[in-house]
Amino acid sequence: MKKRGVILILLAMMLGMMIGCGKKPVENTNESAVAREATKEVRFMWWGSDARHAATVEAMKLFESRNPNVKLQAEYSGFSGYFDKLTTQLSAKTGPDLVQLSYTNVADYVKFGQLLPLDPFIEQGLISVENLSEATLDMYRFDGKLYAVPSGVSTTLLFYNKDVFDAAGVAYPNESWTWNEYIETAKKLTKDTNGDGKIDIWGTGEMVKVAGIDMSFKKYLYERNGSLWTEDLSKVAFNSDAGIAALEFIKSFQTMGIIPPIEMTAANPDGVDDFQLGRVAMYIASSPNTMVYQEAVPNLGIERVPAGIEKDVFWVNPSMMYSITKDAKDPELTASLLNFMVNDEEAGSILKIVRGTPSNSVIRANIGRSLSEIEQTMLACIQKTTSTDFVNEPFPAGFMEIFTLVDREIQNYLFGKYKSAQETLSILETESNKILARYI
Repeated sequence: MKKRGVILILLAMMLGMMIGCGKKPVENTNESAVAREATKEVRFMWWGSDARHAATVEAMKLFESRNPNVKLQAEYSGFSGYFDKLTTQLSAKTGPDLVQLSYTNVADYVKFGQLLPLDPFIEQGLISVENLSEATLDMYRFDGKLYAVPSGVSTTLLFYNKDVFDAAGVAYPNESWTWNEYIETAKKLTKDTNGDGKIDIWGTGEMVKVAGIDMSFKKYLYERNGSLWTEDLSKVAFNSDAGIAALEFIKSFQTMGIIPPIEMTAANPDGVDDFQLGRVAMYIASSPNTMVYQEAVPNLGIERVPAGIEKDVFWVNPSMMYSITKDAKDPELTASLLNFMVNDEEAGSILKIVRGTPSNSVIRANIGRSLSEIEQTMLACIQKTTSTDFVNEPFPAGFMEIFTLVDREIQNYLFGKYKSAQETLSILETESNKILARYI
């Protein structure tokens, strides 16, 4: 009996040991909590060049290193098809948490309730706008609420090939240039360089598409005291004397023969322009093209665009916008990532100018020392590209549709489909107002 009792005790002890071996120690329970915390994820979606992708991913890794319980998912692509994909995801309620938007189309996403207002996160101290331009932020306030923060600022600049100027013995552009000086120089630089009787290099390039109607046609319109929209953004206002003069100005470069034939330009590979191909001596394009052009044109020069016709018009635009979508699973964490991308100085030193010149004024001042010589020139040109005698209009909901429409019809005008600038603008006014009416 005693022997049997001892055996039972031993069996009970062994069973207890086996059960004990199956239990998780207290410290493992803590590890499981940490592991669960590590599953916090934020999806960030953007478009851009390889350089933008690489720098953004590097900055995201820095954020993860500071927040070991967070995993960031990068979702990036080229520009083509980007907004179609984003719209499809948001419609299916599978959108990203943080999204890069064009500075021209934020209103569209606000109109359809696809973005969260940022004011609560600013009030909580999760997002700071202290070093950002209040005038720029005002372009993205709807019904008193802020929906987007710029990642950078940009403007149109005059890019030129110093080698072509040197070969022709022509002086480089300077900041006091007028359009008349620009045109006369373009005429001097339009040449048959190989003696075959055909022009093979032109003074400048197409005057609207390269920078977009939002930054080129708008400048030519503003120079003549015109506006794009009525004050309430419900109708277009560019079918005016100022609009006609602006469109005729664009056409005049073609008539003078100082740009390549439009058929030649239209046949360029997607994303490749006449300046990159070495066909033109000067080109007006947006400032983020600096990195692309410095690779294509080794002896690159940059200056601000010429002064205006009736008044000088220079401005700096937001380049790309950050917004938090309605699908964000952790809006507060997403707000922290947005704040990091805009305001963190170490992140700024990684991103430099891949998202435009930094919108944060402190970071913008700090990165100048780390840029290449040509990038510093670009930064200096941006700094002097400002005037205060006009208001930069916001973009209404529906602008991206209007952008496509105007781009197409101006091309049709240049190809000769329409007889006059007035005919072109009348068509654009009718069709654009139909688009705007759908968003009211």
